[in-house]
Amino acid sequence: MNILVINQPLKNRGDESAHKALIRKLLEEYPNVKITVLFPGSVSTNDVEQFHVKDIRVDYVIHPLFISWYVYQSIKLGLYYHMRFLWDVVPSVKSWLSYFKQSDLVICAPGGICMGGFQNWMHLFNLVCAKYCHKPLAYYGRSFGPFPTRSRSNRRFKRVSMEMLSYFSYLSIRDKKTQMLADSLNLHYTSVVDTAFLDSPRVTIPTVVHDEIGDSNYFVFVPNLLVWHYAYTNRLSSDDVIIFFSDLLEEVFQVCPNLKCIMLPQTFGYKADYANDRNFFLSIKKRVQDDRIIVADDNMSSDIQQSVIAKSSFIIGARYHSVVFAINNAVPFIALSYEHKISGLLDLLGKGDCMIDIESLILTLEGRRKIIEMVVELLGKIVADENAMNHAKEMAEYGIHCFKETYKWLA
Repeated sequence: MNILVINQPLKNRGDESAHKALIRKLLEEYPNVKITVLFPGSVSTNDVEQFHVKDIRVDYVIHPLFISWYVYQSIKLGLYYHMRFLWDVVPSVKSWLSYFKQSDLVICAPGGICMGGFQNWMHLFNLVCAKYCHKPLAYYGRSFGPFPTRSRSNRRFKRVSMEMLSYFSYLSIRDKKTQMLADSLNLHYTSVVDTAFLDSPRVTIPTVVHDEIGDSNYFVFVPNLLVWHYAYTNRLSSDDVIIFFSDLLEEVFQVCPNLKCIMLPQTFGYKADYANDRNFFLSIKKRVQDDRIIVADDNMSSDIQQSVIAKSSFIIGARYHSVVFAINNAVPFIALSYEHKISGLLDLLGKGDCMIDIESLILTLEGRRKIIEMVVELLGKIVADENAMNHAKEMAEYGIHCFKETYKWLA
C-alpha cells in the first residue's frame, strides 16, 4: 500500500516531533506500507532532512513545482472557479498530481491552523488535489478555523474549506475549540491529541549541552516572539515582547535562585528575526545578563529536546509543542496560551489550571505585568502529573485505532 503525506510543516521542532511519531507509528502498524512525504521545490533539502525517519519504507520527495505566474493562475482558477481540468494540462502541476494518483491513501500531516487563521492556499490546494484524483483523504490531528468572511478572499477560502471538510474520509481534531467548530458544522470527527504523544523518545543529550548544565538542576523556558502571528501583527512590537519575557525570567530567577534556565528554540532555518527563535532567545539573555541562562543551538532535534525536558524541574512554555513535550514527559509546566490550540489541548486533558491565557493580556503593559504575577503565583502550585501524560497517550492511541478502523483495507 502506498501512503502519500502532504502539507508537512517544516522548520519547527514541534512539527518534527509530531511527524516522526506518526510516521513511526504507521510503520509499526503497517509493516508493508510505502510512505512518500511530498514537498514543493521551494523548501530546502536541509530543512526536510531534519524531519527524516530513517527507514527504507519512507521516501522524502522535493518536487520542482515551480509556482510561476502561469502555474499560479491555473491553481487559482482550479480553486476559485472549479476549473481543475487545467491542472492536467499544466506540466508541473500534472507531474505533482502524479504522486496523488499513484497513492492508495493521502494523509494531511498533523499541524496548525493553515485551514483557517493563516489562510494557506497551498495547503488547501494539496487537499483539493486528493479530491480531484479521487483518493481517500485523512486530515490527521489538525486544528482549523476560524473562517472570517470580511474579504472576498476570506469567503472564497471558507467555501473551498467547507468543500474539503465534507470530503475527508477521516478527520481527527487535536483541540477542544476546533471540535466545537466542527460540532457547529455537523462534522463527524475523532477527538485526539497531538501525534507527538504517540512516541516517548529517549536519546543521549549532546556533550556540549550536558557540559553546560553540569550537575545543576534546571528549568526549561520557551518564550514566543508572537509578532509573526496574524493575531498580534501590528499590535505588539518585538521590543515589547523581549522586555516582557526578560522581566518574567528575572522574576522566575528570584523565586528559583538555585536553578539554571535552558531555552530550547522551536524554530530553525529562518533568516528573518521575527521567526528566528534562537536570535530572539539571545536577545533575552543579553537583556537579563545572567550566566544561569543557557540558549541551546537550534539544531537540537525534537528527540533531544524531549530528553532535556524530561530531566528538568519544570517548564514555562509559550509555544504549543513545548507544552506537549512537558505533558509527554510528566514534567510540571506553566502554559502561556496565545491561541486556541494550547487552551484547547489543556481543556481536553483537564489541565486548564496550569495555563494562563495571554491573548489579550499581553497587548498592554498592565496586562503583561499581570501575567508575570500569575506565573509567579502558579510556580508554587504546579506538580508532575502522570495521569495527564497517560490520558494524552491513550487519546493519541485512540486516534490510531479509529484510523485503522476507517482504513481496514490498508492491512
